[in-house]
Amino acid sequence: MALRLSSIIPVLAALAGGCSPSFEASLPDVEITQHGLVMAGAPGLPQPGGATVTSSFTISSSIAAWAKRMNSKVFVHQVTVTASGGLPNLDFIESALVTATAPSISESTTEIANYARSVGAQSSSSIEGTRPAPIDVTRLWSADQMVISLRATGQLPEQDWIVDVTLKFSGDITYDF
Repeated sequence: MALRLSSIIPVLAALAGGCSPSFEASLPDVEITQHGLVMAGAPGLPQPGGATVTSSFTISSSIAAWAKRMNSKVFVHQVTVTASGGLPNLDFIESALVTATAPSISESTTEIANYARSVGAQSSSSIEGTRPAPIDVTRLWSADQMVISLRATGQLPEQDWIVDVTLKFSGDITYDF
């Protein structure tokens, strides 16, 4: 009898190990907004083709901890830049590019949104950059820091100006206990 139980115990342990609980979730709409991003003014006479300025902010692991400790896929769907700090509109921006990079990862910068102002576009306090398909930023998201940069080109104000930048993400999360 003792021989029988001792030979069954490893089998029971293996079966119990194969029944570990897991958790899966899909997060369809997560937004992160950086308020008060200062864009440098472009003093001087208007330049043909306009001036270009770039400003950046960092999404740290403390903000993104919900996905960093899990097996996840993270995608950017849309980026919205909104006038802030008393700025009435963003009509002076002719084009904008938003990129993501992670200083700890030696891979090229990932373009997550692109905007080009249409001829005759209506005045607006915001601009939106979308892509035909969501951009996979999982590898960048899993780094300690992800740097988001906004490059704006146009007949920019001479004084510094302020915008809010909102990134719309989605994600699939799997966690095995």
